[in-house]
Amino acid sequence: MALTMNQKDLYRFERLVSKLIKPSENPMVCFIPTSGNFKLAAFSKDAILTMSVAKTGFVDPFSISAPTLKTLAVTKKDIDITFAPQGKTIHVQSGDEQRWVDCEKQVNTLPTQPKETAPHSKRILDVLHQTARCVDTNNIRAAINGICFRGETSQILGTSGVQLLVHEHFDFPFKQDVICPVSKIFGSKELQNIDTTEVRIGQVNEMVYFAVGEVEIWLRAIEGKFPKVAQLLTPAKNATHLTLHPTDAAFLLDKYETLPGKKEHESPVHIVLEDGVQMRAFDTPQKSGVTMKLTHSTFTGEPVNFAMNRLFLKNALQFGCLHIAIEPSGEAPVLCNGDNRIFVYMPLKHKEPEIEPDRMNVIAPSSQPTVTTKETAASVPKRRRGTAKSRTVAMPTGNTALLQSAEQIRQDLRNSLLQVNALIREVKAQRNKDKLIQNTMDSLRRLNLNIV
Repeated sequence: MALTMNQKDLYRFERLVSKLIKPSENPMVCFIPTSGNFKLAAFSKDAILTMSVAKTGFVDPFSISAPTLKTLAVTKKDIDITFAPQGKTIHVQSGDEQRWVDCEKQVNTLPTQPKETAPHSKRILDVLHQTARCVDTNNIRAAINGICFRGETSQILGTSGVQLLVHEHFDFPFKQDVICPVSKIFGSKELQNIDTTEVRIGQVNEMVYFAVGEVEIWLRAIEGKFPKVAQLLTPAKNATHLTLHPTDAAFLLDKYETLPGKKEHESPVHIVLEDGVQMRAFDTPQKSGVTMKLTHSTFTGEPVNFAMNRLFLKNALQFGCLHIAIEPSGEAPVLCNGDNRIFVYMPLKHKEPEIEPDRMNVIAPSSQPTVTTKETAASVPKRRRGTAKSRTVAMPTGNTALLQSAEQIRQDLRNSLLQVNALIREVKAQRNKDKLIQNTMDSLRRLNLNIV
């Protein structure tokens, strides 16, 4: 008898396998009947993925290779796909198309489920995806190549050695540290789109277990001890505290890609807490730069001027860690706090280049800060019934208006000039590279090496 399932389910399973298991690991894909449904299962040395699917018909368990699965899951159409094992081959029909594929000899058994799991909201998938961004999977210290579930303190941690992200208030059914490998599957849309509000996490033997609706994942835990980081999560007593307003944070993220100095070593940007809050970025070869006045943000404590890798700035902003504690000497890690998460990174020992003031383009966010719904409701009085909506906008007049317009035009021209200069440098570099390749090819032709 043949087995029939939905082509869309097969496509979704193949996409999940591609996110979890590398093709070089040559995973085995098994079709295993269970009570009431059917399970697709992919096995590799360090990871297992299963997905329950609806089916009609019944056949004995069979398996195919991962490359064969990829050829069969080429479409996500809502049509039936039928499998009919015939000895060493399998007859597969999808719509009007039919083919025969090889049947693998071995069929693995389903792994053991943990006796106890802890439920979490689906938000934990975003947490794992965020934490993976702070992990250096190529680090020689195996214990920091993964994401640590710290059962004792209910934390999820990830570090590369120079940055650390900590998420708090996640309970686990174990008290020890369990280090889970980093995987693209946690950020995949196929996992995010599963119709469930719950993710269950557990441990069985040496494997970390995740259940997301009809999908189950087993990952082999990484051996080793994750570093103790509790001492890094408390700000110094003499720390300067910066509070970035959400409007300024959105402004910085919007300008992030266009800031000068992106290709310099460690891509530094400078936070200056003196007369207000400023952030500066420099194009050292062009002896120019940009100063961003963060007019809605505030700080308390000693004035501070410190440099940081702009990637860490981007991470802190996207993680929502907008309350920042800086030790004035610049020797201690910078501590950023957000909603149930802490982001820590090391500042750079990098001094500001000497740039003439007229070579610094000054920009700032809009004059009106973005406020939350609650702030808006509290600050705007209710209108009386029948009162028309009105809005008064204060406009500069006379010489003040002309001066502000001229300054805005000058700032726009400077910003355009910086972008044009960067584009010219890239074009020149590409032209030189093309010329070098052409000269090399001409030289090889003269040597009669039969190079076309």
